[in-house]
This record gives sequence, C-alpha cells and structure tokens, in this order.
Amino acid sequence: MKYILLLCILALCTITDIKERKIHNPVLVVGVIMALLLNCYEGGLHGALETLKGLVAGTAVFFVPYLLGWLGAGDAKLTGVIGAFFGWQFIIYATLCIAMVGGIISVYFLVRQKRGSSLLGNLRMFFFTRSSYYIREHDEKYTFPYAAAIMLGTALAMGLQVMGYV
Repeated sequence: MKYILLLCILALCTITDIKERKIHNPVLVVGVIMALLLNCYEGGLHGALETLKGLVAGTAVFFVPYLLGWLGAGDAKLTGVIGAFFGWQFIIYATLCIAMVGGIISVYFLVRQKRGSSLLGNLRMFFFTRSSYYIREHDEKYTFPYAAAIMLGTALAMGLQVMGYV
C-alpha cells in the first residue's frame, strides 16, 4: 500500500514539475499526512517517530543543494515525503539511486543538446582549479525537472528493497 501511494504522489509531482516546473505544497502535505497515518497504524508511536525522522532526513539530504541553487525547494521537500514514508535508512539508498538516475538524465540532455564541451569544462574546473567554491549561474533552458529523477530513483530503490538488496 505504501509503495503505491508514494509512487502516485511521485508521479503527480513529476507531472506538475514537467508541466509547470513546480511541485505543489498541498500534494506534499497530503503525502506526509498519509505517511504518518500509515506508519502510526503499522507501528504506533514508534511509527510516528520514524515518520518524523525520515521527513527530516529526506529534506536535509537535498537542503544544501537547494541552498546552492542546484535544486528547487520542492525537490528537497519531495525527498522529505519519501523519507516520511520509508524512514531515514531508506533515504540513504534512495538518494544514491536518485543521484545515479539524475546523472544519467543530465548526461543524456548534455549529449542531446550538444553541450558536451560544457560537461568537459565543468570537469576541468572541478579537478584542476584551486578554488573549492564557485557560484555559477545556470540557464533555465539547460535544466530539467528533477522530480523525474527523484521518481525514477526512488522506484529503483523500492524495487531493490522488494528484491532484498536494500
């Protein structure tokens, strides 16, 4: 039941992120409430505590990238909803899967938009410059709705969990 509900929330957020470049707060609030109710039903007070720990951990994972302007606030809050459903331990695996899927999607768009030189320039700057902190402006036409990567990465992590690998 939790898998289906979370996937529905992720799909709805992905659709609105693609169409409007926005993840709506009411959907996220409903997701947290559903996670809290389900986890309380399954685990009582311990379930409620795990929901809150997962919510905080999930939001925290993408909080710094949000502050740096790499992701939107909705992306950070959406990972909080994932944590609310499955707890802080799951967020560790889900984040790795989300990052992997996001990287694959990013490389796909770089190649598709013939921006391979941008990728090489970013790698050169990362490995061969002495300064460790850069703020670079990004062009909206070269970004993609990250909710898609969040949904696909979380689905991958859920599949791995069901198969017993997580």
